[in-house]
Amino acid sequence: MGDGLRVTVVPRGGSSLRELLHDAGLRLPSDCGGAGTCGKCRIQVLDAEGECSVLACQYAPTAPVVVRAEIGPIGQIRRIGRGTRTGTAALRLAADIGTTTISLAAVDRVRRRVVARRETLNPQMVFGTDVMSRIAAGTKLRRTRLEPEMLWFMDEYGVSRKHPILTVGNTVMAHFLMGRAPASLGEFPYQSRLAYGKRLSHRRSGLWFEMLPLLGSFVGSDCTAAILASGMYRTPRLSLLVDAGTNGEVVLGNRKRMLVTSTAAGPAFEGATLECGSLAQAGAVKAVRHEDDRFIPEVVGGGEAKSICGSGVLDAVAEAVRVGKVDASGRVLGCARLEVGQGPKPVFMSQADLREVQLAKGAIAAAIRVLLAEWGASAGEVERVHVTGRFGSSMNPRSATRIGLLPSLPLARVKRHTNLALLGAVRAALDPALIDEAERFAANCREVMLSSHPQFEHSFITSLQLVPWH
Repeated sequence: MGDGLRVTVVPRGGSSLRELLHDAGLRLPSDCGGAGTCGKCRIQVLDAEGECSVLACQYAPTAPVVVRAEIGPIGQIRRIGRGTRTGTAALRLAADIGTTTISLAAVDRVRRRVVARRETLNPQMVFGTDVMSRIAAGTKLRRTRLEPEMLWFMDEYGVSRKHPILTVGNTVMAHFLMGRAPASLGEFPYQSRLAYGKRLSHRRSGLWFEMLPLLGSFVGSDCTAAILASGMYRTPRLSLLVDAGTNGEVVLGNRKRMLVTSTAAGPAFEGATLECGSLAQAGAVKAVRHEDDRFIPEVVGGGEAKSICGSGVLDAVAEAVRVGKVDASGRVLGCARLEVGQGPKPVFMSQADLREVQLAKGAIAAAIRVLLAEWGASAGEVERVHVTGRFGSSMNPRSATRIGLLPSLPLARVKRHTNLALLGAVRAALDPALIDEAERFAANCREVMLSSHPQFEHSFITSLQLVPWH
């Protein structure tokens, strides 16, 4: 079978190879949640009849097989700071449980600083990249616990399990952490089984979780934490907050009131669902410029391009529109696909990829338009735009305004943040009085449901065009 990781897998009750590998602590990409449509879990299998290539999510071995693949462990992506094992009672854990990643921070309440940070992939990703696939997975997710990584981190850095973990996350992740099934979020009228506007608390697996308030059916405590960290709830100026993740969350407001909404942006801007897409990892194209009739990529870690992540996707589309390789309707002109990186295998964006990006861009831009209409304000009245999330923190604001993802505002008004949700959780862990503040401004938040809003469909169709706002 050549070089690479080899694993012997024993069959179990008709389980797919993907599920068997997951239970062994090994992760395969699975953007489609096991539907067999994305093709990213294809691996080489050696069985009694020889070697063959299979989709792991569609293949259920009936006898032991050997697989070879670039399989990653469910675990660390990046570690920031090593910390020490000599913990004190002053240490607390802050956690942002995202659909894609889990971000953890050990904070010292005496020294008032973060002593260690860690990011890992959410192990539920094997069931799909979006929250609806997690809801659909139902009871299968009971085998995929979110606590083990937290327990390891707490033991590694000496964080006591006696104190609450200040946790934030979207409403689906909140249900899992609070011990509630999220099935009600997957069907009309999309109601949460958890209360809005008040802090939540739950004990499980020997841990005590305390969560900032949820703001709506799909506007979670991660959005509350981002508002807290941005400070927009304290200022009289009109501010816009955009978390352009898989479950895009948008907030418009000031210290008097805030409008909040969520939109199904999908995972296109996080690299998933695209043929050559990936997270921002080594070998991923993170930025693109077009010169001398070719795309010139900037690659994470240098070297040859192997994939393309969200910020690179945005640049590639914006540059292609600028030089006339893609028209305003999203149609690729003069070629079958956009070649954005050369390597052993070309890194490209297909016409289907462009459509995925349009849908994601249209969903986010339409959400912004609807909130502006509800507020009775024009885009030009927005004095500050906070952009956050895995994609938002690294995106090029010029590219975002060029294709109309963000309003056409002076770029100085746009402020990018690495992870406002985790920052808000850290600040609340350091100062519990901020939880009270979060409850107070949560009372002044109103959720706008896009699915039933009379202007959303028109705004969405308008926003599909790859043109700046007018």
